[in-house]
Amino acid sequence: MSLISIIKSTILWKHIFIQISIVILILVSLYFGLSFYTYHGEIIETPDFTGLTMEQAQQTASAYDLKIVLLDSVHHTDKPKGTVVSQTPLPKHKIKPQRTIYLIINGLENEKIFMPDLRGISVRQAYADADLFGLKIGKLTYVPDISTTVIEQYYQGMPIKPQTKIPRGAVIDLVIGKGEQNQKTTVVCLIGKTIEEAKNLLSASSLNLGTIVADKTISNSIDSSNALIWKQSPSCKSQSSIPLGSYIDIWITLDKDLVPDSEISL
Repeated sequence: MSLISIIKSTILWKHIFIQISIVILILVSLYFGLSFYTYHGEIIETPDFTGLTMEQAQQTASAYDLKIVLLDSVHHTDKPKGTVVSQTPLPKHKIKPQRTIYLIINGLENEKIFMPDLRGISVRQAYADADLFGLKIGKLTYVPDISTTVIEQYYQGMPIKPQTKIPRGAVIDLVIGKGEQNQKTTVVCLIGKTIEEAKNLLSASSLNLGTIVADKTISNSIDSSNALIWKQSPSCKSQSSIPLGSYIDIWITLDKDLVPDSEISL
């Protein structure tokens, strides 16, 4: 059979047509298959996972057809434990479905630190050192002693030795010497201050916060933190001296009308 006859053969052209059709079919299948796999043209915004528990984050991820991976945990005393504090990609970032979101949560347990040695230093320095280590100073107890420095340090009612592991944010009580002169201090005026402001003023004067009496405007911890002191005992009008370590009782309210106008903090 001559070459021209072969070229004119119907069977040959059928084979060529079939092969071209197969190639086209494969290319079309690859295109649509890849588009389906990569959600071609479908874009969503990353939801905000911050503040959610891992269970809530998983539910949210499923609703958006996303995947989540716990990348790390950190320790923040001012955030709820076990909740998401950051994520990658960030919220409202343009992504495709099936994308993996990496989460960092606030650890369920406080970070452990080594207890510093606050003994033998002044109260002011003890406050500074405690803050440096992420600790809080609680009750101050003054006892007869020739020293005016910290004599003992306590955690949860028990003496605590330096280098003992404790949670960051723990409250440490101090026993302090009165010194040979048995020093006293004047009553600090707390009227118009918040509880946190009162604590700072009292600690600066080597005094303790006593009983906190809340009126009926206070219903939760947030109310307490925003409330103002409208009464105290001993009264701030008293000019008498009181021993170091004495307690000041306070009454708090959200009703600013109870607080003398001249005493409200600006």
